[in-house]
Amino acid sequence: MKSFILLVCISFVVGSPEYVNRKLCKDVDATQCTVHSVIVDPCPQGPAFCTVKTNKNYAVTLDMVPHFSASKLKLSVSGDVDNSGNFTTSFKAPADACSLLYCPLKAEERRIFDVYMMFDKRAAGKFPVKIKLWNEQNDSQACCVTLNVKVK
Repeated sequence: MKSFILLVCISFVVGSPEYVNRKLCKDVDATQCTVHSVIVDPCPQGPAFCTVKTNKNYAVTLDMVPHFSASKLKLSVSGDVDNSGNFTTSFKAPADACSLLYCPLKAEERRIFDVYMMFDKRAAGKFPVKIKLWNEQNDSQACCVTLNVKVK
């Protein structure tokens, strides 16, 4: 038990989570979801953007209230690496999100969940990243945010 407490304390010292500036996605109906906060860990220089390294895991914690119910959810993480306005580089292909978030999702119930992402050598420079969670049966029902990263 003592070693567990020590490990938790060390993780708070080593990791430096930061609330980051986020925007709602332009291609998603903003009335479908309320996003309270986005935290990236580690992100010591936030909140404008996070400097990340390739092949290292980063945790993104989303605090949100969906205004829709869903029994099956999908999640994707993509980047606009060339800053063209198109999020074509996939860092996490659309996959089942019920492993991250208890399903079914209930409307108006506040949820906090973690998304883990890793950037590979396809990404370099500063660009926005889109995190999207949506109802598998109705893709117009979605929660979606973008945040800026700088990949070294």
